[in-house]
Amino acid sequence: MDEQKITAGLLRKLMSEISEERWCAGWLGGLEYILWDVVTGKRNDICSPDEIEQLKYLTEKCGGWIVWDKQAINEKFVPMEEWLRLYESNGHQHSAEKT
Repeated sequence: MDEQKITAGLLRKLMSEISEERWCAGWLGGLEYILWDVVTGKRNDICSPDEIEQLKYLTEKCGGWIVWDKQAINEKFVPMEEWLRLYESNGHQHSAEKT
């Protein structure tokens, strides 16, 4: 297993744990958008400073982000370039929802 796969797995686990702790949901709908807003400083009401640093570190190390794949009904890794396109096209819908 390489570093990218390991760190992507750790990122998925951390995101799911945050979802479970905050909303009692293994993967809250729109979680990837909510947590991206946390990572980029648009929201500061969800995660601790340590969690934010962990999210930033892991996404930098794995070079991507974790999203919900509706077809597979599971989380999946997407490279950062693809994630930024997804966020740009869909993020405003989820970012506006203050959970």
